[in-house]
This record gives sequence, C-alpha cells and structure tokens, in this order.
Amino acid sequence: MKKELSMRSLLNIIGLIIFLGMIFMAFTNPLTIDPSLGVYQHEKAVMRGTEIFDYSIFLLISSFIYFFLVQLYYSTDRGRKLFFFILPILAIVTPIVAIYLKGD
Repeated sequence: MKKELSMRSLLNIIGLIIFLGMIFMAFTNPLTIDPSLGVYQHEKAVMRGTEIFDYSIFLLISSFIYFFLVQLYYSTDRGRKLFFFILPILAIVTPIVAIYLKGD
C-alpha cells in the first residue's frame, strides 16, 4: 500500500528543498555565464569570512523558525493559535529589521 503524503510532510520537504537550495546558492552565486556560454566567477560576489558566518547564522535561524512554525501548527489547537499569533508579528518585524540592517 502507498502511504499518502500529509501536508505536514510536504511542508517539511519543501522547507528542506528551500534551505538546501539556499546553501547551494551560496556557493554558486558568484558564477556567471558570459555571451559565449563560458562560465566565470565574479570575485566581488564571492562571500568571505564574516559574510559566510552571517549567512550561516541567517540560514540557521530561518530554518529553525520555519520548521518550528510547521511543527507548532500541526501540534495542537493551542499551538495553531500560537502560530497565528507569531506569524503576524514576524510579518511586521521582518521588514523593519531588514530596513534597519540595510542602513548599516
């Protein structure tokens, strides 16, 4: 018998694909294809030192929040209420933090 894929499992798989893709992107981002279909690397686009560390922290925190919210939504009714309380807070705080960090 085939096991049906639940929405929770689907969201976990999608999250895994997203965050693995973001890790993969960190290594392939500086690669560019020129008009003659040659691949070369922009040295200015390569992340080094603290940029890699900051990006790793961002990915770690983002993935934790994502998987925590998926777990919370499917845990109990109280967890679902907490999910719907946290989500608008994230929607308001995230752009504010992005604007603040862009100012640095």
